[in-house]
Amino acid sequence: MRLITLLLILCTCTCVRAQKVLLFEKLTSSSSDRMYEGEWLKFRLKGDKFYQEGPIREMRPDIQALVINDRFVMLDEIELVNRGKTFGAAAGYGLITFGAGWSFWSLVGNATDGDPLTKYESRDLMITLTTVGTGFLINKIFGQRKFKTGKYRRLRVVDTSF
Repeated sequence: MRLITLLLILCTCTCVRAQKVLLFEKLTSSSSDRMYEGEWLKFRLKGDKFYQEGPIREMRPDIQALVINDRFVMLDEIELVNRGKTFGAAAGYGLITFGAGWSFWSLVGNATDGDPLTKYESRDLMITLTTVGTGFLINKIFGQRKFKTGKYRRLRVVDTSF
């Protein structure tokens, strides 16, 4: 009886829908990043200056399109995909926080200790400005991981059913 139940379960599970995958391909790399239906995608279309975002509702490999926010988005119309934050964003925000904390605690120490020798000096200001500026630049340059389509990079929807 258990064998018949197991066979019945196995036969009913074979009609599962096929898995569709969005591939981020590079010409110089044999591996590619993947996204699946239901994941959140933030992208910019060609000619636009703003980002659009939403969950991937459906992938259409026959026409190379995605359904996002109840509308079709053709893959060849996508110019840039924002893939999220990197370690550079965390390092940049850490430096900005360090610089602001340095100035804050220097000013608090100057105001509360009553010692005229410990005052907020120009080197405290320089440390703050240097770390905040460096953190801002690191965050701006290395903070976002972006995938720009073009001659050597492309987006492709693949159906992985057999």
